[in-house]
Amino acid sequence: MVEIADPLDVAYVAIGAKQALVEFGDIGRSRFEGEQGFIQVCIDQVGYLDQVWQEQAGQFPGVWCYEVAEPFGYAYGVHRLHGGKSTGAEQILRDIVQAAIERAG
Repeated sequence: MVEIADPLDVAYVAIGAKQALVEFGDIGRSRFEGEQGFIQVCIDQVGYLDQVWQEQAGQFPGVWCYEVAEPFGYAYGVHRLHGGKSTGAEQILRDIVQAAIERAG
């Protein structure tokens, strides 16, 4: 069976990534093959969101797409725009989740 990412996670990661891109400015076609390529690079990491959501066992104290997916898209987008590698995705996500839990606590 093929797992399909939560459409809201995909959408909110893309929203956050777009915000990062707007702040960064024009990336041209040479980086990420343009805007669509950049957004795809960001949403390709959405599997981590599902994994970490499952680890929360339904106990996340907020609205996941607002408090995790969108900030992740933004933070990961900034990371990649500044030359970061995909290997940073999981740590960025875990830091965002932890901060959201602490704010709620």
